[in-house]
Amino acid sequence: MKVLLAEDDRDFGNILSQYITISGFDVTLARDGNEGWEQFTSAKPDICVLDVMMPEMDGFTLGEKIKEADPEMPVIF
Repeated sequence: MKVLLAEDDRDFGNILSQYITISGFDVTLARDGNEGWEQFTSAKPDICVLDVMMPEMDGFTLGEKIKEADPEMPVIF
């Protein structure tokens, strides 16, 4: 299963990404909302885990764009 993780805190993002990977998932880590959108369109994840407060584009805006593109996509904040 492919997971898009959008988290701007470098340390927390790395730790969370490693934990998700150890749990057997394929993780794509984005550091801001714009990168999250780019990774969503290119990586085609199965689920999105989004930070709320990120630079460039906040998690709520990113979540709205993702849901417009794919209404069935699971999104966790």
